Amino acid sequence: MALSKQELREIAALVEKGAYVKRSTLYVAVGVALLAGLYAGNLLTTVFTHSQQAAVHQQAPAQQVPPQQTGQILDLEEYVQKHPEEHAAWVKLGHLYFDTNQPRPAIRAYEKALQIKPGDADVLTDLGVMYRRDHQHRRAVETFDQAIAADPSHEVSRFNKGIVLYHDLNKKEEAFAAWQDLLRLNPEARTPGGTPVRDMLRQLQGQ
Repeated sequence: MALSKQELREIAALVEKGAYVKRSTLYVAVGVALLAGLYAGNLLTTVFTHSQQAAVHQQAPAQQVPPQQTGQILDLEEYVQKHPEEHAAWVKLGHLYFDTNQPRPAIRAYEKALQIKPGDADVLTDLGVMYRRDHQHRRAVETFDQAIAADPSHEVSRFNKGIVLYHDLNKKEEAFAAWQDLLRLNPEARTPGGTPVRDMLRQLQGQ
């Protein structure tokens, strides 16, 4: 079902209040695939299997977008053309493209949002995930660094930076450093699957 006029008015109201339609910032897809099954004693080959599966998924054609989300996207595209300065609408549009596996239009929407409200660590992190999904790996790391600079307490950006460095750029020592920085910030940090980051790091360093 497409967005109603009332929902669009609510988006505009959020902007006037200085807020935006916020979602839980997601870990990069490979991190979820990799770490949901990573437990002490697993072989590194298991890690690579999960990573390869994620890479294959990302190279596949874009998934068919459900009619409800298609309608929401079309409504928001029309809305931002009429109201190009409304940060909340651009962020919501980016999230819809994110959730329907359309990285390039998501990147466009998030970049528009950041032009209006620079330094938003959550949006920067989602943008970094989309750069990664679009195989712009170095740019993804740069964007996670921007999120960290904007909010030094931002844990997800630090975690995601490590994932891209480790799996996409093969910079393992830099990845370990990113995760160690996360642990200095929060010694109890956990992966999306619930595994302590400390255990994950210890295992990977021991391979």
